[in-house]
Amino acid sequence: MSFYTSLTGLNSATAQLAVTSNNIANVGTSGFKRSRADFGDIFSTSPLQKSSSNIGQGVSLRQVSQEFSQGNISTSGNSLDLAITGDGFFPLKTPDGLQDIYTRNGSFTLNDQNNVVNSTGQRLMAASVDSSGKADLTDLNALTIPPKTSGEAVETTQIQLGLNLPADSSVITAEFDRTNPSTYNKSTALTVYDSGGNGYLATVYYAKTQNASQDQTPPSSKWQTYFFVGDTQVKPALQQATDKVGGTLFVNKYGDVLPKSDSRVVPSSGTTEMFSLDQLTDVRRSSAATAVGSALTTANFVNGALVGATTGTLSFKIKSDVPAANQTAAATDQTITYTLKAGDQDPEVLARNVEIAINNVMGSLPETPATLGSAAGVTPVVEATPAIQNARFGITVAFDPDTSKFSIASGTTGDGSSIVVSGADAKAIALMGLTDSPNLTVTSSATEAVRGKVSEPAVLRGETMTINTTKSISTTSSNKDFFVSVDGYAFKTELPFPTTYTNIDSFAKALQDSINSKTDPSTGRKVSGVMVNFDPKAKQFVFTTGTTGENSAIQVTGSADWGLANTEMTFGATSEWKKLTQFTENGALQFVKNGVQTEDAAGLSEQTEWWPVYLDRGELSFDLTGKPISPLTGMPFETAFLAGGKGALTMSIDFTKSTQYSSAFAVLSQSQDGAPEGELMGLNIGVDGLVNATYSNGSQVSLGKIVLANFSSPSGLRQVGDASYLSSAISGVAKIGEAGSAGFGSIRAGATERANVDLTQELVDLITAQRNFQANAKAIETSSTMTSAIINIRA
Repeated sequence: MSFYTSLTGLNSATAQLAVTSNNIANVGTSGFKRSRADFGDIFSTSPLQKSSSNIGQGVSLRQVSQEFSQGNISTSGNSLDLAITGDGFFPLKTPDGLQDIYTRNGSFTLNDQNNVVNSTGQRLMAASVDSSGKADLTDLNALTIPPKTSGEAVETTQIQLGLNLPADSSVITAEFDRTNPSTYNKSTALTVYDSGGNGYLATVYYAKTQNASQDQTPPSSKWQTYFFVGDTQVKPALQQATDKVGGTLFVNKYGDVLPKSDSRVVPSSGTTEMFSLDQLTDVRRSSAATAVGSALTTANFVNGALVGATTGTLSFKIKSDVPAANQTAAATDQTITYTLKAGDQDPEVLARNVEIAINNVMGSLPETPATLGSAAGVTPVVEATPAIQNARFGITVAFDPDTSKFSIASGTTGDGSSIVVSGADAKAIALMGLTDSPNLTVTSSATEAVRGKVSEPAVLRGETMTINTTKSISTTSSNKDFFVSVDGYAFKTELPFPTTYTNIDSFAKALQDSINSKTDPSTGRKVSGVMVNFDPKAKQFVFTTGTTGENSAIQVTGSADWGLANTEMTFGATSEWKKLTQFTENGALQFVKNGVQTEDAAGLSEQTEWWPVYLDRGELSFDLTGKPISPLTGMPFETAFLAGGKGALTMSIDFTKSTQYSSAFAVLSQSQDGAPEGELMGLNIGVDGLVNATYSNGSQVSLGKIVLANFSSPSGLRQVGDASYLSSAISGVAKIGEAGSAGFGSIRAGATERANVDLTQELVDLITAQRNFQANAKAIETSSTMTSAIINIRA
């Protein structure tokens, strides 16, 4: 019996020796996990045997198990070499896709189908990811790394060119010829791509066409661009002007340019006249409606003097600045009667005296109060008809010695002004030529820009008042005096004191009446039309002249109580406007229909008050500081049709980062959004397994996320060689998760995991197995000797 017991010991020692030898043999195998031989004793009894006297029957090999402890990490130069630090296995698929394999051996390469595989062709599995890198663990596929971005070429649509164009460049007047460098100043070149990724050489030429000068408004330098794709010139497209924030600009009949966001702008529709921003240069001063008399006869105007102009009277009727919608009884003709006096034989003196007479009459006209609308039995609360200001201020009379004509101009300027002179008597006809004629009637115009816009009156604001303006206001001896200058007439006025006014508004009305009651003793001209208001928010008095234009002026000084101690003279302003000139090309007027330039005026809108204003095609403008004026957005170009029927490109060039400084020509920045198919330039695998590929066309693509598998009992996995395993009933079903998450280790790219074999321990185990074998062999030898002795006894 002992012979067979020792024989089991020999078999066990042999098994242990084999396991240890296998471990030693695989010490250089990546991802290898050492094996351990587990033994159990053999012991058998029967129910009637005495257990204390039973002897064991030897030893048997129970199992060979794996130890899944962490192996050392060894770096390599292959970015596809992967190592797991922590728990988990790489999930693989057999080449036929039928079998799931698991391994810790991360030595991977690419096969002919660009799949990531191990040395036996088993494919590494990865989860698909979204744009944020989040993995879909329910969608596992073989990890594929394409060497090209096949089908991902991007067509060029936008080009960005940041240049410095030398400010001292000479102006080119010669016709552009790309083959003649003397017809342009500079050029740049870049590659653009069609939808198939085919590249084409694009060249932009720059010719300076204008230097800034003081005659321009505003002064600007201009460059013309010429764009070629290959040998084909691409023409700039029609481009509407924009403001600095990209809002499209519109222009009205007075040349006012405003963005579409302005509430006053009502964009036009249908076909409209075309206007160029660069052609808004005809700046004009707004003028008054002017009635012009007939030329004086030689009988009435001799040697520069008027005959019979020192005695008698002259009279005529006048109506001025009456809106067409406001022809009320109070706005009827006013009769002007002037008594001639010494000095009136001088036509300029007569003009000044008649001007005073007109303004004294027109300025004293009463106001028509507002009428209030009301329902029956209800107190009127809603203003139905606004107050009508019947008084007309600032009418001027002038004499032109070159034409021998008198003219009478309305007090306001712009197309809203009007004047009618009629009913002149014989004296007015003889001395002033006021014979009834169309020249004495000038009506207002709401549709045509002829005289421009309304000029501005002189407006004076006092300082902030320190007294309490919410209660009654009182004048005293210290604050009753006011010193006033209006349109060249200076005087002193005072309010009665002591006087208490109910509120600040009634005080302002009293001061206004006091100012408008004065008459210039030297000319007899009455002060009229000055308005005095109180701004309750700013606590300031506001004085406004009735006259308008640059000849209007006002200054009011007074006590510091009224905020008038430190005022300065303020002046009005004559408005300016720009005469629109419709854009022409080849001698033909140009129109715009649905954003397209045309000569066809069909469907022309007659209700347009705001027209889109356009830039000159292909033109760059810079101000005196070298900053771009236009365009302030990308410059669009017409469609470029490629040679050989290869398709078409529609592009725009953004020059907004360009400058015009005195330094040399330089390309500060250059880019375009097109790209060819890219070659694989680099691969990056993160610790979470996310695989990112970088391509030569600049694109970066997330190809997937390498996931890990883990098991309830990894020691129950079934070995299949090549450091690979199959799941079993003992190991349980594989659990898939992301690297770095709970229960899963992290991934290290460019490294492999070495075998976890401790060579020293294995050598010790080898010696132990040898001793065990020798001991069991000795036991067999002893058993054999005893058997021989027994046989010899028998003999």
